[in-house]
Parts: sequence; structure tokens; C-alpha cells
Amino acid sequence: MKSNKILRSQAVMLERLGRKEKIGIWRDAAKYLGAPAMNETHVNVSRLARADAGDSPLFVPGKVLGSGPLEKKLVVGAFSFSAAARKKIETAGGEALTIDAFVKRFPDGSGVRLVK
Repeated sequence: MKSNKILRSQAVMLERLGRKEKIGIWRDAAKYLGAPAMNETHVNVSRLARADAGDSPLFVPGKVLGSGPLEKKLVVGAFSFSAAARKKIETAGGEALTIDAFVKRFPDGSGVRLVK
């Protein structure tokens, strides 16, 4: 069990939303978010840039790190962002959203790509 109360509450919120609304992407995201520390998800912005998502929003069930170039305008939701990652995403014209803000914008998960 995770010791970070905020992370735990976010994972529970996603799990409940996924079960209640029968939305698989939120159940999967909750599973990855609640994973043991050795399996935590860390994704660099260069990985996001390579994701073939078109205009689809991207969801990272973990932390986004700032390594690599990013020139695409992306909407990214994640538990946390490094300062460099947030700056690169916003400089490219995109948005770096918290889990709450991301789920409010895309509640049904339609078109959202899970990046891990």
C-alpha cells in the first residue's frame, strides 16, 4: 500500500469512477497508479512526443519527467510533473493537468490514451 495519502486517494477515486461508470481506462490507470514503488510509472516528455495520439489527450498514471525534446501541443494528465516537464509541455502550447482536472475534462475517458 502506498504511503502517499494523496496518491492513494487519487487511485481510489479512479478505481471507483472506473467501476461505477464501467470505464476501463480509469480502472487500468488506478491499477498502475497504485503499483508498488519498484513498478511506478515515470515517463519522459520525449516518450509523450513519440506517442502516436493525434489530438488525443494523454494520461500518465505516475510522474512525467522532463528529459528529451517536445515540440507537439499535448494535453497531458498525470499525478505529478517535474518542473522541466511542465515547462516543456506548456512552452509547446499544451497543458499539464492534475488527475482531478483531467478527469473533470474527460470524465468518460473517450479518446484518452494511457501512456506508461
